Amino acid sequence: MVVIKKLSNIIPVDFGEFQLEYVANDENIKRMKTIGQNLEKRAKKLEKADDESAFKEAYKASKDSWTELFDEEAFDKVYKFSGETTTDTIYYLIQAIRGIVTEFENRHSEKAIKKYLEG
Repeated sequence: MVVIKKLSNIIPVDFGEFQLEYVANDENIKRMKTIGQNLEKRAKKLEKADDESAFKEAYKASKDSWTELFDEEAFDKVYKFSGETTTDTIYYLIQAIRGIVTEFENRHSEKAIKKYLEG
């Protein structure tokens, strides 16, 4: 008999006070690339904006990105965690994306697959 162990595609993002769970399926991995591209476009707009509109656009970009990556509840949690500071919320977003990408690559690297096959 062959027993198949179900693999988890959940990547936890731990904030200490709470944890978000990123579902690393095909659709979400593709979406993450789009989120990154959208952030780059928004960053270029911010360079040209005045202070007030830049602040509003940064908040909107942060909220939209967190919502696309997880959901609106995740944005609310992270924004509260940041002390309701947009720049920190964006910084956490960048950390989360980098961490998710690294974890995904580690799980699906040739070395990881060889280790699994040897186990």
